[in-house]
Amino acid sequence: MEKLRKIRLLSLLLCAMAAVSSHAQEADESATPATPELIQLEASWWSYFEGPRDEVESRIDGFLGDISAQVGGLQTANEADGQSILDAVRENFNAYQALLDEDEPELLELPPEDISYSVDDLLSLAALSRNALDEATQEQLEVERERRILDGASRRRDLAFKSYVDAEIGDERLLTALRLIQARLAQAIAERRLQLLTQRQVRTTAYAEGLAARVVLASDRLATTIDEAGLDKLIERVAETEALVTEAQENLRSAELAAIGLDLDTPQGRSQQRLQQQQYLDAEVGLALAEVALADAQARHSWAELKLGTAPDAQALQERALTWSELLRRVESSATDWQRETQDELLAVQSVDRDGLDRASRRLLDQRLGTAQGALTRTGELGTAVADLEILAAAVDDAVAEYSGAFRSWLSSASRLVKTGYLRVIGLADVTLFSVGETPVTGRDILRVLIILIVAYLLSRGIRHAIRRFSDSESAGTQASLYTVGRLTHYTIFVIAVFIALSSIGLNFGNLALVAGALSVGIGFGLQSIVNNFVSGLIILFEHTLRVGDYVELDTGLTGTVKAINVRSTLINTNDNIDIVVPNSEFVTTRLTNWTLGERVLRVRIPFGVAYGSDKELVRKAALEAVAEVPFTLSRKGREPDVWLVDFGESSLDFLLLVWVNRQGARRPTRTRATYLWALETKLAEHGIEIPFPQRDMHLRSGWPPKK
Repeated sequence: MEKLRKIRLLSLLLCAMAAVSSHAQEADESATPATPELIQLEASWWSYFEGPRDEVESRIDGFLGDISAQVGGLQTANEADGQSILDAVRENFNAYQALLDEDEPELLELPPEDISYSVDDLLSLAALSRNALDEATQEQLEVERERRILDGASRRRDLAFKSYVDAEIGDERLLTALRLIQARLAQAIAERRLQLLTQRQVRTTAYAEGLAARVVLASDRLATTIDEAGLDKLIERVAETEALVTEAQENLRSAELAAIGLDLDTPQGRSQQRLQQQQYLDAEVGLALAEVALADAQARHSWAELKLGTAPDAQALQERALTWSELLRRVESSATDWQRETQDELLAVQSVDRDGLDRASRRLLDQRLGTAQGALTRTGELGTAVADLEILAAAVDDAVAEYSGAFRSWLSSASRLVKTGYLRVIGLADVTLFSVGETPVTGRDILRVLIILIVAYLLSRGIRHAIRRFSDSESAGTQASLYTVGRLTHYTIFVIAVFIALSSIGLNFGNLALVAGALSVGIGFGLQSIVNNFVSGLIILFEHTLRVGDYVELDTGLTGTVKAINVRSTLINTNDNIDIVVPNSEFVTTRLTNWTLGERVLRVRIPFGVAYGSDKELVRKAALEAVAEVPFTLSRKGREPDVWLVDFGESSLDFLLLVWVNRQGARRPTRTRATYLWALETKLAEHGIEIPFPQRDMHLRSGWPPKK
């Protein structure tokens, strides 16, 4: 019971404390914030300037009056600084109140929705949508810029607060308090501006999205009000724009001719050249505008034909659509360069000092400025025209699908995509990738070089294959010669192909001194080893000291059969069927043992020993019988095997078996020796001939063991 009573008392105490805290909080919320004191600013001093608009204004006026009096009490040395800061604080308060008076932006109303839309209505909506999107993009940039300003103002406020905390009581504390108030006002102004800009950006973005949806709706509800008479007017419009294109082409040719023959020896001549270049650029923009206008008229006419059901030519319509697509791609890729070059020209003209120029030079600068401004304006018009053409082309595609059916429309679109991709690849092939001297190298040139080299490789491979098939039925010496012919033919074809390929892209090999100099530099800086091995390979092929099929041994102990002689190296196949790549220079600069250079047979020497007292003739007979059973033995006239007694050894009679072996035995010396030893031991055992082991005779001296 006592424990329960304590719990009840504790609960009542907690409820009483909560009630007191709630009443205190309500009193604090209803009470007016205290006026900030410059000497002792509290953490919540800025809340004094928050609240209803009329109350905030009266608080600001009273606060400014108070701090004005405090500034007047500063020492003479600090009074000017205090008054300057006070004036800035007063201006910041005025700006802050003006921002508070600004109303939140209202939502923009979309154009009313119609049951059907004409082509002009669709293009008007598309223009509004583009403008709204551009405005939303600019406002987004302003929001990001204002956010960076707010971040900077917040950092300055933090620094000012730290300085205020560290300041001593007196004039220094008063001045730092004023600077803190000024920094906090700058932060509040940035916050309010960011709030207004964000609201405006959200409103504009919503408006742009609504217009974009309305453009889609208008495209779906696109209807024609054109009759036969209107169709005739569209045909006339196409003819008029074709004439404009012809005129623009003539203007471009004239501007190009005018920009060629200019005198650049004087500053005025160089300025005249810049003018002619800008006029040429303006003519290019004019031609692009005319071509887009022609495509616009053609698209309107094609769409009207489809809607009226006058059975347009499907093939011609597909070709037109492909032409529009390529025109859009070309103009969009060039418009950026035109705009950048025009802006550079404007900056160049505006940076010229006119004071020291004569009247003619100033007039020339004015012409350059006017031409650049006109080109910049026309470039903007070109962007609008391109956007309209994209919408019209999409409308024509929809009309084609409706007129010819979904499947035929899909086939037409797929065919156009394939042709568009092909044209774009061809266009990329004409782009200059790099230059060799004054010769530009394009993707098409590289493709041409690759084709020539591939044809040369196939031709060389075919010739070498024919030579290889012919050499299979010839002797070994003829095979080696034919292999040399094949390799030299391969090198010759490739050298000729390289010269033809490089000449096809415009490189001039008439100046052999430059070519030789370039090769010398390349050899000196890193091609020494490659050239050395290449020349060594040619020496090997011409000298015939090493041929394919030879069994060779190098100073390093490497043995094997020559499998191939390539440009840089020779391929050796060992008896263990391991391919070893050896640089050609090693066969020229080091000693080489070619076991099959002159002939394909060789004589091997196999030493063996028998016990003293053995019959020499029986030993000869057993050895010759063993030789006869080995398939490597060559027993033609003049190449008969023989057995020699060559030495009286410590424990045996030493014999030497000499045998001529055929080509197979010459290529496998270790295996050949092992085979003969095997057969020789077998025959010696059959004839009872003993193979001795080392023996020693021991002689005991007299007087041993020694006497004790």
